[in-house]
Amino acid sequence: MKTLTKIFLLVGVAFISLGFEPKTREPLFDQQAQLHALPAGLLAEFESNNGFSHYGKCLKLKIENKSNTKVDYTIPAGYQLQASDSNYQNLVVTENVFVSVLPKQKVVLPIFAMCTESHDAAPGSEVLTYKPLPQSNQNLSELCQLIAQEKWHNSEAQQAVWCLVEDRSLSRISGFDTAVVRKLQTKIAKLTNKKMPLAPAKTDYHRNYYATPSVIKIKVGGSYSFYFSRTKSVQIAMFNTQNVLVRELYKNEQEAPGRKTINYAFDASVYTEPVYYMRMFVDGEKRLETKMNLN
Repeated sequence: MKTLTKIFLLVGVAFISLGFEPKTREPLFDQQAQLHALPAGLLAEFESNNGFSHYGKCLKLKIENKSNTKVDYTIPAGYQLQASDSNYQNLVVTENVFVSVLPKQKVVLPIFAMCTESHDAAPGSEVLTYKPLPQSNQNLSELCQLIAQEKWHNSEAQQAVWCLVEDRSLSRISGFDTAVVRKLQTKIAKLTNKKMPLAPAKTDYHRNYYATPSVIKIKVGGSYSFYFSRTKSVQIAMFNTQNVLVRELYKNEQEAPGRKTINYAFDASVYTEPVYYMRMFVDGEKRLETKMNLN
């Protein structure tokens, strides 16, 4: 078995950033079209939120209340948005958002959303604007309501969105959280009348994220070293040059405090693009990044 190992070491300390958090309630509107008519005196804009993956808080809502009274505004999970540049991903909101805006107040609110076009690029450092799509997708809205309810703001749910929108096989939904994978597959099977796939074999590298390392033909990997003062959620994920998720390589929703090193690896005989970006996310926000050149 041929093994090629590339090791990168990047040391960083992650900090929690505290900001305005939305209150969550049941959505007041069932139809997407109703959200196009903003309450009197309210201005709202959507733009990309840099520093988050396209299945995290990748959307930013900017609201201004020009009226002399408090205004309430609701966005339901399943609300779809179109990118101003067709080369970039459209998005769907994956949380139920309720915000109260005081008279003459401006609010900037990060929102959980997911990509609905896996073959388009995700924004990088540039700021991209979005506008609402004219019609909603009922099946997608139901899936997003489940994601919002369970707070599945993760790669498994992102793959489920792609599976539903792009009519993929249910076997394309995979990840470290096998229980979530099965629940997402079950939901989409009910929505689309598709047959549930069999559980992946122990040697199925594509679908089984716990497959033994011996199934990797060409091993390429690295490591991240860091120190946390308190428990954090940590993911290491692999993205292509369009900033689109390729595979998650490590996940721990309850990473214990202390100093540690995490190793990661993937099979370069399966993932053959010349360049990938390894990114470490802490509590959903990108903290460390390594460019992996396979040429």
